[in-house]
Amino acid sequence: MSFDTQDPIPVTVLTGFLGSGKTTLLNRLVRQPAMSNALVVINEFGDIGLDHRLVAQSDENSVVEMSSGCLCCTIRGDLSRTVQKTFDAIERAGGEPFSRVIIETTGLADPAPILHTLMTDYWLAHRLVLDGVICLVDAASGISTLNAHRESQRQAAVADRLLITKGDLVDEERLARLGEHLARINPAAEQVQVRHGQIAAEQLTGGSLSARQRGAEQWLSAASYAQVMPAGGAAPMNAGSLVSMMAPASRPSLTRHGEQIRSFCFTVEQPIAAERLEDWLDLLMSLLGEKILRVKAIVNVAGREQPLALHGVQHIFHPPEPLPVEACQDGISRFVFITNGVEPEAVTRLFDYFQPVQAT
Repeated sequence: MSFDTQDPIPVTVLTGFLGSGKTTLLNRLVRQPAMSNALVVINEFGDIGLDHRLVAQSDENSVVEMSSGCLCCTIRGDLSRTVQKTFDAIERAGGEPFSRVIIETTGLADPAPILHTLMTDYWLAHRLVLDGVICLVDAASGISTLNAHRESQRQAAVADRLLITKGDLVDEERLARLGEHLARINPAAEQVQVRHGQIAAEQLTGGSLSARQRGAEQWLSAASYAQVMPAGGAAPMNAGSLVSMMAPASRPSLTRHGEQIRSFCFTVEQPIAAERLEDWLDLLMSLLGEKILRVKAIVNVAGREQPLALHGVQHIFHPPEPLPVEACQDGISRFVFITNGVEPEAVTRLFDYFQPVQAT
């Protein structure tokens, strides 16, 4: 069967800071039946790569290396080329299509540009579908790493599941503090303790499948996030206050790198006009796109019977996905944001900026 004719192949992005245990985990995973016939793409930094030599291979698994630089920076095109070449080679040899792709990032990588590539590269987007972002966090050094390194915070912020490694090296109190710290960064992400890389592959799959595939309520996890003022509850904005609202916050940074990770949810009770939704998102992403780490929403659009699921990373959105009517039975639209240095009020008041003018 050709790769071009099969259903989209699920992709797991495996991230985590230096020394968090990604290679150990991969070695355990590739030996499991659920990961048979998987393609593992390992990004290595520097001219001489070693990590790909440390991952076990079998007749069913293919492990390929990218060593031309950091996957989050200038070589995103290499991801597409590497996967294409590997797929073509397997197809020419008459092999079976891959059942899954695992992309391991370097410990210094921000995963968001990788997600961009999966969403926007024409070849990849028509053959692969994001299944989940898995982030490993070292229990022994996790809090200090999160406080000191912006990449570590971003890795945790966009994850669907957080794997806590090396928990046997710390006491329960320290583990609990790390869990609370991670919950402040990403309250909806499931936290799982892993020892010596031992975890069932099934626990790492299905993390970010579409709202239709996974179930809208579970996919959105809106109840996990802090609820902010519903849209329409703030004073109207004019152009001047809009510019002021978009200015950088004057409050002190939460870390020495200036990261201010926010996660929140807000709701809109009335159906939203499609034009208003599009204008709001266009302006929001053009002004703050790099600071919007991830967006998920289930939206009740005026004039449509079916609600829509939206999923965006920074300034890029997946095509809207129609959902069953029961996914939004109460008619309330719910938006979940994970941002860097963006106050919730900036998002909600920008939505109110497009509020239809009321006749007097």
